[in-house]
Amino acid sequence: MILKAFSKYLQNFNADVPAVIALSKWLREKIIKEPEDNVDRVIQKELAILKNKRGLFLIVARSDSGRVLLDSLYEFALSFDNHKFSRWLHKVKASDFS
Repeated sequence: MILKAFSKYLQNFNADVPAVIALSKWLREKIIKEPEDNVDRVIQKELAILKNKRGLFLIVARSDSGRVLLDSLYEFALSFDNHKFSRWLHKVKASDFS
């Protein structure tokens, strides 16, 4: 359910931005705003944002299940980027590099 919501977000996100950056933006939006559905509630219960004085933030898990969720989302974002790259590489010809 959470991966499905994130994949819908990725489909509408700028294709030039890496999926890991999109993930951090999506999670930050989900954690900060009022929960609208179960996806928001689970993310807010399992993850937290830590900010420093410079305004930089870090998303951390509140529990072991939150760690698994964060790892799964991160792996999904990496696989999405790898899939985009492999599709691009499949379209490229050897003559394009000369």
